[in-house]
Amino acid sequence: MKIFLLLGVLLVLAFLFKSTKSVAFFSLTLVAGVFFWFFDNQNHSQFQVGGLEGAVTLNEGIVVDGDTFRAQVLYQGERFQMSYKLTSEQEQKQFMQLNYGDKLNVNGELEIPGKNRNKDQFNYQDFLYRKQIHWLLKVNAIEPLSENDASWLHRIKNFRKSQLEKIDTELDSQIAPYVASLIYGDRTTIESSVYESYQRLGVVHLLAISGLHVNLIIAGFLLLFRRLGFQIEKTAIIMITMLPLYCLMTGANAPVVRAVIMAICLTGGRLLPIRVTSLQALCFSFVVVFVFNPYAILEIGFQLSYAVSFAIILSGRKILRKVSSNLLSALYISLISTISGIAIMSYHFYEFSVVGVFFNIIYVPLFTFIMLPLSFLTIFLLNLLPALLSIPSVVMKMAVNMSEALALMLQKMPFTTWVTGRPGPILLISLLILVLYFFYYWERTGKVCRYLIPICLCLFIGTVNLSGKVSIIDVGQGDSILIQLPWNKGVYVIDVGGQIFLEKEEWKKRKEPFSVGKNIVTPVLKAKGISQIDKLIVTHSHADHMEGLVDVNKMIRIKELIYAEGGETKDIMKKALQALSNVPTRAVLAGYSWVKGDATFQVISPVERGEGQNNDSIVISALLDGKRWLFTGDIEKETELALLENPLIEADILKVGHHGSKSSTTQDFVDKVKPAISLISCGVGNRFGHPRKETLDTLESAGSQIYRTDQRGEIIYTFSKGFSFGLE
Repeated sequence: MKIFLLLGVLLVLAFLFKSTKSVAFFSLTLVAGVFFWFFDNQNHSQFQVGGLEGAVTLNEGIVVDGDTFRAQVLYQGERFQMSYKLTSEQEQKQFMQLNYGDKLNVNGELEIPGKNRNKDQFNYQDFLYRKQIHWLLKVNAIEPLSENDASWLHRIKNFRKSQLEKIDTELDSQIAPYVASLIYGDRTTIESSVYESYQRLGVVHLLAISGLHVNLIIAGFLLLFRRLGFQIEKTAIIMITMLPLYCLMTGANAPVVRAVIMAICLTGGRLLPIRVTSLQALCFSFVVVFVFNPYAILEIGFQLSYAVSFAIILSGRKILRKVSSNLLSALYISLISTISGIAIMSYHFYEFSVVGVFFNIIYVPLFTFIMLPLSFLTIFLLNLLPALLSIPSVVMKMAVNMSEALALMLQKMPFTTWVTGRPGPILLISLLILVLYFFYYWERTGKVCRYLIPICLCLFIGTVNLSGKVSIIDVGQGDSILIQLPWNKGVYVIDVGGQIFLEKEEWKKRKEPFSVGKNIVTPVLKAKGISQIDKLIVTHSHADHMEGLVDVNKMIRIKELIYAEGGETKDIMKKALQALSNVPTRAVLAGYSWVKGDATFQVISPVERGEGQNNDSIVISALLDGKRWLFTGDIEKETELALLENPLIEADILKVGHHGSKSSTTQDFVDKVKPAISLISCGVGNRFGHPRKETLDTLESAGSQIYRTDQRGEIIYTFSKGFSFGLE
């Protein structure tokens, strides 16, 4: 309502100042806002939490990943996100044969999708809501039915699914992921290390089907039809008919939809006595997409696609008109694309590639003129003349080897990416204004560098923590604590969470297992603008405190790793130290300390070499923001008893030991510490029953206020302000 009120005020002002363009703009924006509000008002569910039994139809997103089956299903006109744990390898093979439109008889529970439990992280509930999905359907029993209710859209999806399966089974394992990605827009089979290398180099967009791919396909078909003697009008009609089908075949992501609608507009303009410009086609495509799905404007692909396209059309022509060199022209297009999308990249991914501007000059021709045509030739021969597949396969394999080797080599360069953090509203608006300022003066003066400086300053300001924070990151059943001193004077992390992985049969293993370090801790750090950690302290050698260490180190520079003496005797720490051989390490005991500004940190336990067990945890007494903090790792009553005579255990804020286990936080220990606030890090509904009632009773009887990650998500203490929470 505040946005509508603001638009109304701006519209009135435009009328008063008799600005026709402003009146038109604010009127259209107001109409669009009302339409979005009306559409959003219709997005609700007829179901409630509880059991569900009946026949559902497979609608979208069929995935068999190890022992997990996932799909979007239809039931009584509503969509659910369904998941089911497969019981055997035979059942896995059976479910791989399922197609869109197939019916399943299910018995399960409807659950509300989870929100982001850490600030500024991916919100799964919002993501599903924008797809008009309100429930997770956790299935306990499932039975495929012989019925099939496949629509024409399901048949197209089934053809795409069968093609992806054919690519995966019949093509060389090295080139298959590229063919699937470049032809059908499926990037799920690309090896994660290779994908991350492309990301750091800023060329990962080439693995997605974009406007560039669509334009090349159109150019290729136009050339083919002309060679076959087709008239321009017939060619245009064929293209207009084929393009929507191609869009559906590739998954209909935002860049493809935009490019297809634009191509249809521009091609249709040749048949009609109306001249259609690229800008008009782009605006028309925007309106069409918005009318059919207003939530599309909140998608990252949509935002990037339209931001870059508008920038190239509006500024690109004026800027490129003055350029005579093809190399410089390619560099300028790459720079325009990077700057126009910089605010979106910072907001959604918390970083952008610095070197992508230059490396796109290498990779765009490689993908566009070698790998994409070879992919089309490969898919053509795979379906019609498989005997001839060896020739394009060999050439493409050479191109893939060269591409991956170059990516893996270049991504080792320092400062390939700039971690910006997620900009706040004021900083984001400032960044957007500075981007417009940059393009305006680049067009006028032809100079680049001096107008990039304000953008860089704005991005730098976003990474500076002015106030200082302590964050208990919600890593589920584990620990990870981030300490940021004011003005970036120090960044310290105590533990990085993790999971205990039990050995599984080969068929049960997922292609890309969930990693606390990669999927939770690293994004949280980047969202806060952190690209390096001054000290990373591993309290003890248990998986729920350090299994994520290796993954964090891949993306965030660790300047020093600290662990308790004797912790390296456990296999998990041995392997981590081997993987982090380039990171300076320090084994410590009680007595180790450091001071940074007004903050002090003192290790008060263990006093002797241990074996990396709970009672060998590093215990830190810290003075932060004038308050005494006690970080206890997983110490239990034996170590608590040994610390009772140490005056440094008295604290205003206690990080409760061992996730609130009954073997920790004894009455004597709490009486000595006298914490005003107690913080507990534990997983929602964890199998250990943490925190235990005995522990909670002990803390409550001492008058300590308790904050738990399982109830509040990330716990954030801001210097001079106090506590806030991830689930607020």
